[in-house]
Amino acid sequence: MGFHYQNGLDYMVEDKTAQKLLLVGLDSAGKTSILNILNEKYNEMDSIKPTVGIERDQIKVLGIPIVSWDLGGQYKYREGYLKNLRIFDNADSLFFVLDIWNAPRFEEALHYYADVLTAFKKLKNNPRIVILIHKVDPNLRENPKTQQILENLRKMFIQESEGLDISIFATSIFDRKSIIEAFSKNLQQILTGLQPFKQILESLVLLLKLDAAILFDEKLMILSDYYKTKQIEELCLNTIYNSVYYMNYTNPVLSQKGDFVTNFELVLNVKNNLKKFTFMETVFREWKIYLLTMSTDPVLPSAVSARFKAMTHVFDEKVAH
Repeated sequence: MGFHYQNGLDYMVEDKTAQKLLLVGLDSAGKTSILNILNEKYNEMDSIKPTVGIERDQIKVLGIPIVSWDLGGQYKYREGYLKNLRIFDNADSLFFVLDIWNAPRFEEALHYYADVLTAFKKLKNNPRIVILIHKVDPNLRENPKTQQILENLRKMFIQESEGLDISIFATSIFDRKSIIEAFSKNLQQILTGLQPFKQILESLVLLLKLDAAILFDEKLMILSDYYKTKQIEELCLNTIYNSVYYMNYTNPVLSQKGDFVTNFELVLNVKNNLKKFTFMETVFREWKIYLLTMSTDPVLPSAVSARFKAMTHVFDEKVAH
């Protein structure tokens, strides 16, 4: 599974069966870097050049094609996009990327965002809108100055959105989880095929008295998740996601073989409470997927796996009939 770049006039040819995701923002905001992180093209991070016009990438999530349109942010291109509204037509999602440290261009970015919203209004199109306040690196995230800038930007974009339902995330290329979380939350909204998993995971958590359950694909994209509380969500993602990712993708032996560390358990002391994390491989239809659970009380991995397979089997039978 990978992305395939298409440049030039090809960008005007749309696959109507695919989900269309627009990545928009000023030049140097970090749009292409975000796509490289999503597709693990780390060797290209040091050689990124300004996007010329539009570049399209494609990825599949459980067989569902998603085409991202990376719109170059230079002024000459922005003018062209706003004159050719077809670029914005049939968009399922808009990701607007803003560089948190480029304060002199905040007003310019906000004006561009307003122009894009106007384009959607003219087309009578209502995509899911996600604002990525980018380059919020982990070592600066909790800094009071950073937090104040984030709060000010949130207020600016919420006000400009005039009541639209938008999501806002602080992201960084040095925190893959932050980017994955933003894109995963959006995919769970626009891909109807993923929505039944939410009910399955909720039932799993309640029946087995878990704290959380998260479902990943082989790129560790979060397909669905369920947490007993918001605090558990933050705890689970911050504690375990990067551990699972680095365990799999920084091990040179595994990287060369293309293997995946699966079916393991971790017991961590989290805020003076022992939490058990279980990560296991399972199958849904023809796709390998990965289930991560968090619990306070011991739960046999075999019980979790059996219950999950039974629930997904019932779901498949309902779809078939």
